Amino acid sequence: MGRLWALGTALVVVMGLCLLAMAPRAEAMGFCNCCATSLTQSCGKVCAAISLKSGMCPAIVDYEGTGATSRGANPLNGMSLREVALGEPSPAQLERYRRFVERARRHAVSAYKKAMRQLRRHRISEADFEKADALYREALVNYYHGIRAYLNRVGTKSD
Repeated sequence: MGRLWALGTALVVVMGLCLLAMAPRAEAMGFCNCCATSLTQSCGKVCAAISLKSGMCPAIVDYEGTGATSRGANPLNGMSLREVALGEPSPAQLERYRRFVERARRHAVSAYKKAMRQLRRHRISEADFEKADALYREALVNYYHGIRAYLNRVGTKSD
């Protein structure tokens, strides 16, 4: 009986590891600004595939690369997502996008709460807290723009 249980447990662990390895990673996603002068390699591929109208510079979702966001920075900061272009994603890519945006929002909220705790304990100055507050507000505005684009794509909301 003990060997059967151990064999079953090992089988479940191996199946779980296989599913985990096959699951698409949400970290491999980002936003590109095709109007920027210097593009990352993944943004260069995304921007080469689209044609922009003059005067328009929307954020483009890079489903395969990391976009223009530097490592450790919140992807919801740094560029406006007001006119974000989702492209033609598959349903799985669209779900990965939603999770990506949700994760970035949670990151912004936790960073804001951390800054608020540090301010209360006098570990940061009021000016440092104001910077954290501005990043938090920018991230929330971009989150709502990103989720609006997602909802418009899936057809549950229209502008």
